[in-house]
Amino acid sequence: MAHHVYRFGDCRIDLSARELHRDGELVTLSPKVFDCLAYLIEHRERAVGRDELIAAVWGKVDVSDTLLGQTVLKARRAIGDTGNEQHAIRTVPRFGYRWIAQVGDPQPMPGMVAADAHVDDPTSVPMPAAESDTAPAAQAASTAAPKHRRAWTFALGLAALATLILIAWQARERSEPESAATADRVATSPAVFAVLPAEVTSAAASQAWLRLGLMDFIATHLRGAGLGVLPSDNVVAVLRGHDAHEDAVPRITAASGARKVVVPLVSRAAAGWSVRLDLRDDDQIEGSFEARAADAVLAARMATDQLLAHLGRRNPTADAANLSLDELLARIDAAQLTDDLAGARDLIEQAPANLKDLPDLRLRLAQIDFRAGRLDAAEQQLTALLPHAGNETEPLLRARILNALGAIAIRTRRNTEAEREFSEAIALLAHGEQPAVLGQAYTGLAISRAAQGNFDSAQSDFSRARIALELAGDGLAMARVEENEGIVAVRRGHYAEALAAHQRAAQRFERFGALNELILTRGNAASAQLALLEPSAALATIKRTLPLLDQMENRSTRHALQIEHASVLARSGQLREARSLLAELANDAASDSDPALLLAQIHFEQARLELDAGRPDEAAGLAESAVTAYADADHLRERAQAWLLLTRALRAAGKLTQASTQTAQLLAAAKTDPAQPLPLFATLAQAEDTKLEGATTAYEDALALAAHEDVPADTAQVLVSWAGRLIAAG
Repeated sequence: MAHHVYRFGDCRIDLSARELHRDGELVTLSPKVFDCLAYLIEHRERAVGRDELIAAVWGKVDVSDTLLGQTVLKARRAIGDTGNEQHAIRTVPRFGYRWIAQVGDPQPMPGMVAADAHVDDPTSVPMPAAESDTAPAAQAASTAAPKHRRAWTFALGLAALATLILIAWQARERSEPESAATADRVATSPAVFAVLPAEVTSAAASQAWLRLGLMDFIATHLRGAGLGVLPSDNVVAVLRGHDAHEDAVPRITAASGARKVVVPLVSRAAAGWSVRLDLRDDDQIEGSFEARAADAVLAARMATDQLLAHLGRRNPTADAANLSLDELLARIDAAQLTDDLAGARDLIEQAPANLKDLPDLRLRLAQIDFRAGRLDAAEQQLTALLPHAGNETEPLLRARILNALGAIAIRTRRNTEAEREFSEAIALLAHGEQPAVLGQAYTGLAISRAAQGNFDSAQSDFSRARIALELAGDGLAMARVEENEGIVAVRRGHYAEALAAHQRAAQRFERFGALNELILTRGNAASAQLALLEPSAALATIKRTLPLLDQMENRSTRHALQIEHASVLARSGQLREARSLLAELANDAASDSDPALLLAQIHFEQARLELDAGRPDEAAGLAESAVTAYADADHLRERAQAWLLLTRALRAAGKLTQASTQTAQLLAAAKTDPAQPLPLFATLAQAEDTKLEGATTAYEDALALAAHEDVPADTAQVLVSWAGRLIAAG
């Protein structure tokens, strides 16, 4: 484990020795003050929320802001900082704190192993040369802020988010410890173990489930003894497309940080089955544990018990009477891990009558229905199961059901209901004994609150989710949390913060081989780069991602990146390529999961191009179509931009009365719904609809609104419009 020493200003902090030196002198600090400094330095790439910092330093959330403020004050004094200067620890209003002082690279001490190198910035690739039909850089079309329909759809509607919660039903949690002592061990240590898919020899085709089924069974058994174990879906994601077993160990350790890897070797034996578990620590085999039995699951359990004994642990839930259920659950989970939903359903339907009514199977059947898109059926099953899980008798089961119901509510846009269900689940998990389930509940709560515009609460919930999921060792879920934090930052107009979150999430998704999420996240990153007036970086991000589309069958994911690609091309002056790609997308729109919204995006981009090309009538028709399609609360920015574009196209076509009518309607809409950015674009439309001598006040108001939101592309759009009119007036 690395022993890191950081240097900043006249200070030197040794995290392992827990020492701070200033001007060569040892500074005496209380443990909490040191932990506060260390956590901010270790997470200096982003702002840290108050709740996250409290949970990290005190290990609980019921700590007053006053105590936190006093601790930060002492931390600042220890390093020569103050609340006025804030040269090292910056206060982020209504959120938390961020470390901003320049920090020297961490220095591993002699004899220690350096930490893994980080993944390069995904946007750091050369920009290709611009095409010959480059448009003037000063055109207003090249400075408009990008749209984020696909980004927010990813946050609120895509299965990746709700499945994050639904995945908790799988076997990796069915045997998690219930005793306080065992739970404490889980809650205080992140995952250090990973279990690989079993290498099975001499097995019939009907026994193919053993590869993933035994992996998940062994992981669950280890987790039940209080060990931190990487979730099975994380393992499957990392190894997807890589069949070579010999390089699986380094792949897993590099992607997840797991320090020990269990490699199951399964074969037919004379009297049944043989299961051997090799415990690997880097390149060394720490030990091998083998058992034989007539049943493969029983042999796996016996071998796992030997491994636990070697580690000084035991599984308090082990019960030979449950063997038939364990095997059935292992088969079902193996089918789900390979997306064989029909096979998983068949296993449940063919189960013995005495097992079908067990909560484990009923939960899995609801999960299968959810993943198959049968949301009504899943909700009916969960609602029927909920009364059988009381707050006192089955709190964990009830929390899982509530998480699942909340996920369905999010998918069906019942966000108030989702907030209530996730809040109840969190209350049931208040003792922190199930970090994975708790992390999923906080994630769902954050999404539901963000969908209602409660961004401050959502940010705090995401911070709590990150802490819980880090304790659970669920790297994929943490990546999804970071991506959603970026999307919430976009909704707040904080594009620099959003870009950093998107890039961190993309690095995680890339390590885990999660292509769908990686493609969408890089598209979101490119959109943020456009808002920050970084078209070259946005184009580089898109170019880096395009080759991944060859491996992606999901049409909606392909379209999400392609529409962002077209937007980036247009803003980079590559107009011919943008038109061609938009036409291609329009021809394929019917295959999208939401063709109406995809067409709205296409029409908006085409309208901009038509207006720039001097065809205002065509632009007006396309822009009006986009305004009509962007009618819901999730697309305020897109609708406002399209509406502003419509007024410009009508004015350019000489239809001044219609342009004024649309401007008046846009202003009325902004008064009815004052949420930004509607007032900004309405005020800009008003300025453009007013004679220049009377437009100064409106332009100043628009510029003030843009400055308040601090979105560079919006500010540029106001300035370009105003300057253009001044130049035209001579």
